[in-house]
Amino acid sequence: MNPEISSILYAGCAVACLAWGVLVLGTGRGRRAWPPAAACIVTALWAASVALSPQAPLAGVAGALEVIRTATWMWVLLLLGHRIGGRQALPLLRYSTAAACALTILALVTLVPAIASALTWVPIGSPVVLVRLALVLMVVVLAENLYRNAGDATRWHVVLPCITLGGLAAFDVLLYAHAALSREISPTLADARAILTALVAPLLAIGAVRDRRWHRDPPVSRQVVFHGATLLIAGSFLLAVGAVGEAIRHLGTDWTRAAEVGLWAGSAMAFAVALTARSVRSRLRRSIVDHFFAARFDYRQEWLRCVATLSEPEVPAPLRAIRAIADPADSPAGVLLLREAGEDGLSWAGSWNCPVEALSIAGGHPLLDRLRDGNWVHVFSAGDMPDLQAAFGRLWLAVPLAHHRDGVLGVVLLARPRANLPLDIEVFDLLRSLGREVSMFLSERRSAERLSEHQHLQDHAQRFAFVAHDVKTVASQLTMLLANAEHNIQDPEFQRDMLLTVRASAARINTLIARLRQPEASASGETSGIDPIAHLRALTSRHSHPMALEDDGQPPPRVLMQAEAFDAAIGHLLNNAAEASPAEERVEIRARHWQHRLTIDIVDHGPGMTPEFIRDALFRPLETRKPNGSGVGAWQARELLRRAGGDITVLSRPGHGTTMRLTLPICETPATPQLRQEALLS
Repeated sequence: MNPEISSILYAGCAVACLAWGVLVLGTGRGRRAWPPAAACIVTALWAASVALSPQAPLAGVAGALEVIRTATWMWVLLLLGHRIGGRQALPLLRYSTAAACALTILALVTLVPAIASALTWVPIGSPVVLVRLALVLMVVVLAENLYRNAGDATRWHVVLPCITLGGLAAFDVLLYAHAALSREISPTLADARAILTALVAPLLAIGAVRDRRWHRDPPVSRQVVFHGATLLIAGSFLLAVGAVGEAIRHLGTDWTRAAEVGLWAGSAMAFAVALTARSVRSRLRRSIVDHFFAARFDYRQEWLRCVATLSEPEVPAPLRAIRAIADPADSPAGVLLLREAGEDGLSWAGSWNCPVEALSIAGGHPLLDRLRDGNWVHVFSAGDMPDLQAAFGRLWLAVPLAHHRDGVLGVVLLARPRANLPLDIEVFDLLRSLGREVSMFLSERRSAERLSEHQHLQDHAQRFAFVAHDVKTVASQLTMLLANAEHNIQDPEFQRDMLLTVRASAARINTLIARLRQPEASASGETSGIDPIAHLRALTSRHSHPMALEDDGQPPPRVLMQAEAFDAAIGHLLNNAAEASPAEERVEIRARHWQHRLTIDIVDHGPGMTPEFIRDALFRPLETRKPNGSGVGAWQARELLRRAGGDITVLSRPGHGTTMRLTLPICETPATPQLRQEALLS
């Protein structure tokens, strides 16, 4: 190693990295500009320290700054991983951070000569080199995993940092591996490292300012011609680089070997950037398709891509609709305008890589006239429709979303493509076809949303019907209380009973109001099951009509049903049975186990029901033949039981009474005495 040449190379590297770091801070975007700027500045400090002491690049301040530089690279990659992975990546990031901190501390400790000599083992070499080899290997692994696990929407943000930091770390792997095998630092590789670092530092600055936009990589064509042309261009590029490197090597000066290695490594990174640049790939694909194929599009791939795009579950529907139109046209941005039901104009519904503007256009806007009822794709000119271009930037095409039933459902405004796309009838036909597919997707989604809203309204109406029926029961109790109060208001016992009844009625009404505000499944109740026998005893004991409860003597079962729902369902059926039975006839309740289910028979001795009434009117909402009935009780009881996994069977004949047979699934865990007592007292 020539100390003078090495100092010049590393000093130039320090100046370049420092300049790019300052540029990133000046043109970056808030806190996101700090990580790449820090990587550039720390790399500049390391290069400056090596320039001051080129004879010992791995010792002293230069060695410590080299470890800090590598740790900074890992920190940048971990921040990017947290940014694109979110909470799901936190466990892996914690382990990676812990491993990086441990290796960094170990590398700094090995800089102490006494510790390094104590840990040195002849068969494996110096720990200074081995620990740094592990550090840079970890940077390579982090860069590779970050690029591979990034999605289509985020890979554009991480590709340049991954190539830059991963490539520099891979070169360091080569340097340290050679040092571990030969027991000395290669002067050529050490000097080439400064050249390579100065060449690739601009990529970090470009990656930092990329946050101002958001792009999605287009799908790469898999046709043999495309890959053949790519390999041909790559081979020509590498041959040209080889020729330049060979010419530099024959100059004969001390720095030519290092310049040749640095040129090769920098060319490899430049080629990687070219392969991942969408504009380069778009121009290459456009040239190949236009010159070698009769049809410009592979319609099978375009159709499958449209279906796959519209089926992505994690992407919002407006973005899916825009991308389904933009990707075949190679457009990097777009805006979706939709027409609401009953309106003539269009309103903003979503933006992809375009400004977000709550813009609405009236029914007489020129854009709607130029779409010709969805049969025409409009091409924007320079001064065309200034209101739209002022809001969303320079526009290229307006693709109508024509629906077979609703007409023009909306329009997708596209930005200009990355590579020039000649517009002809084939392009317009494809965009119109995709517009019809997207319009059907949006129409079906809108119908599903309306259906969901109607379902919510239906659920609310059902809860209101249940509450209205229960309010009628409370009103009947209060009416009876007022009727008795005229004759017993002076009785102290009656006064206490009246207060208890009024308090219970107020609590019941408050509970009913709460049920209107939230679904019954979360309103109240037990989730571990209830003791139905205890609840039956409590209900029959409070009823004024004579009732008899009989069970089969087995251990009390438990059913997965809320206590309030169970009491409401059984209460309705008991009231109906009591009203149907003569005053002196008892209502019989029989409970028994049967095939992991609990069967409850509620038997009355009333007039019975005809099969036609059971079929057509008994469980129909708001259908009743009682003078003051609401037609909700039997229907509500069946709905509550079905929600708990049970059902009702009606056994009745005219003149022979009615048996309402309830079946409920039984929990495996039997009721304990304490739970039975709590259910009895509730």
